Amino acid sequence: MNYFILAIFCIFLTSSLSIYAQTEVYQCKENGAVVFQSKPCKGTGKTVADKLKEEKEAKEQKLAEIQAKEKRLQDRLKQQDKKELGFKAFLINFKNKIVSYWHALKKKFAIDS
Repeated sequence: MNYFILAIFCIFLTSSLSIYAQTEVYQCKENGAVVFQSKPCKGTGKTVADKLKEEKEAKEQKLAEIQAKEKRLQDRLKQQDKKELGFKAFLINFKNKIVSYWHALKKKFAIDS
């Protein structure tokens, strides 16, 4: 007998929870305040779940666009030819590096008079 009562109680509890879970909730703005209600709002008439779903889809679309743009940029970067330095350009670049190191070294060990 106790199991029968427990089974009826469980059935009643699960049915009431499923009815509660199926209730649609609308988020409306009235007089500058946010109100949650069970009836559609004036204007959009979208539920909170619909709004969240739209926001999630928009974020996923934005992420996909950003990833596609980054992939295009990476592909373009891979396609660029690497500029090879000639011997004269190599020497000029090497001389400029030595000069910059020399100035940094002089600045580090400069003696104030």
